[in-house]
Amino acid sequence: MNNQVGKKWSGDYPPGMQERLVWRRYGGLSVGLLARQDLIALKLHAAVDREGPESVHYQDLLFLGPSDTELEWAAGWVRKQDIGSAFPKLVQDVIEHVRKDLGRSGR
Repeated sequence: MNNQVGKKWSGDYPPGMQERLVWRRYGGLSVGLLARQDLIALKLHAAVDREGPESVHYQDLLFLGPSDTELEWAAGWVRKQDIGSAFPKLVQDVIEHVRKDLGRSGR
């Protein structure tokens, strides 16, 4: 299991994520499953943070096939995670690439 991400995380989680977690028990193992909107937000953030459409996070985001509404909700949270002046543009660029790759360009 990869627990390294949690150790490095210093930002906020998407609002309401803790309340949306669904817990499952598998024997002695408890697993918290993220809600779709939280997974999309975290994958968008990771895709912006990694270079190129070949990143696993970008590919995961495409696999989820988020709607425009889901992308905009996620983007609202992601934009607050970095104070750099270029960051909002990077977020928008990734969203535009996702829309294009999902066949929804031209918005």
